[in-house]
Amino acid sequence: MEVDDVLQEWTWHHPFDLIHMRQLIGAFTPVEWDSLFTQCYKNLSPGGWIEQLEGDPRIHCSDSSMLTDSSMVQFTEAVFRAGQNWNHPLDTLDTMHAAMEKAGFVDIQEKTYRWPIGPWARDPTLKEAGRLHYHQWTAGMEGWGLYLLTKFGLPRPWTKEEVLVLLARVRKELQDPHVHMWQYARRVWGRKPTQQEVEGKAKSEEIVKDSEM
Repeated sequence: MEVDDVLQEWTWHHPFDLIHMRQLIGAFTPVEWDSLFTQCYKNLSPGGWIEQLEGDPRIHCSDSSMLTDSSMVQFTEAVFRAGQNWNHPLDTLDTMHAAMEKAGFVDIQEKTYRWPIGPWARDPTLKEAGRLHYHQWTAGMEGWGLYLLTKFGLPRPWTKEEVLVLLARVRKELQDPHVHMWQYARRVWGRKPTQQEVEGKAKSEEIVKDSEM
């Protein structure tokens, strides 16, 4: 395990066959995201793969067990707007595909999941995922909620007391086993082209350019 700043020039001496990233929403500005994907492309072996898994912080419910104006919805929507105000958007779920493509990756694919919060799902795998996700929420939401909302909340920065009052209501909803809330999660993966593919593409572009002259 090594700790480093991925926005700086990478210092590893050998290229990777796979780079995996997850749960990085809010970590970077759009410009920094472009820089990160460029670094990933540069430090992958030709033919190597990149994979990223992210969740959308906004909450959904497929039945009537959660009110549309619930405290959880109010909190996550407020946090989402704060991320935009900070220029660290929390919509990475929807932008990473295009960002990989922009960096030069090919064969990009994606898969979208519904990620339950709490052990309410009938499927055993989803039930366990929801149980773990519940603990992730309860352990982390006060820290990132306070940071985002007291610094970048709209229409003005929130007070600490306002955030804590809302979070108390959110915890109550999280503890209700009858509320079937979930988030979208998405996995996107792509490949760095081989040298032969790069050369073939450059040759094709030259032929097209010559034909247009």
